[in-house]
Amino acid sequence: MNEERRGEATELGYETHAEPDHAEEPVQLHAELATSEELTAPPVPPPDTSEVERLQHELEQQRRLAEEYLDQARRARAELLNYKRRVQQEMDELRAHAHAQLILKILPVLDDFHLAIARIPEAEQENPWIQGLLLIERKLWNVLESEGVRPIEAVGAPFSPAEHEAVAVEEGEGEEQVVVEEVRRGYTLGGRVLRPSLVRVGRRPRQEEAPAAEQSQER
Repeated sequence: MNEERRGEATELGYETHAEPDHAEEPVQLHAELATSEELTAPPVPPPDTSEVERLQHELEQQRRLAEEYLDQARRARAELLNYKRRVQQEMDELRAHAHAQLILKILPVLDDFHLAIARIPEAEQENPWIQGLLLIERKLWNVLESEGVRPIEAVGAPFSPAEHEAVAVEEGEGEEQVVVEEVRRGYTLGGRVLRPSLVRVGRRPRQEEAPAAEQSQER
C-alpha cells in the first residue's frame, strides 16, 4: 500500500521521503544503577555513655515509683476490705442484738401462758376455751422456735452458772449441785444463752452437820 502511494506521488512530481517506522525499532533505555557506595548505610555514631546512664537512672526511678504506687494500692485495697468486713460484722451484731431484745420482750408473755396452763384443773382440760388457750401458746412457741429459740433443759442437770441462776438451795439426800426444780424456764438463741433458768439446786448435808442435827433431834 505504501509503495503504491509512493509511486503515485512520484508520477505527480512530488518527492516523497519515507517515514521511519518507530514500531519496528526498539528504543534504547539506559538504566541508572546505584553504586555500592550509595547502597551502604551511613555510619551510626556511637551512643553517648552519659545519656545512656541518665536514661537508665530515670528508668530505675520510674520503676521504683511504680512499685511504690502498686504497694499503696494494695494497702488501700486491704484496708477497704477490712473496713467492709468490720462494718458487715457490726451490722450483723446489731441485727442479732435487736433480734434478741425483741424476743426477750416476748418471753414474759410465754411465761404467763405457762403459768396459766400449769394451773388448769384436770376437769377443765377438754374445755374449748382451754383448748383455744393451748393453741395460742403453741402458735407463739412455734414462732419463737422458728427464730432459733430453744429451751434449756434444767431439771436433773448439773448446775451450770452459765445456764442456771439459783434462787434456792435445797438440803436433802439428792445429788450434789443438781437442779431439782425449775422456777422459770430459760432459753438459748442461736446456741447462746438468751435467758438463764431460775432453779432450785439440791445439796447434801455436810458430814459434820449430820451429827449435830441428830443431837438436836434427840434433845
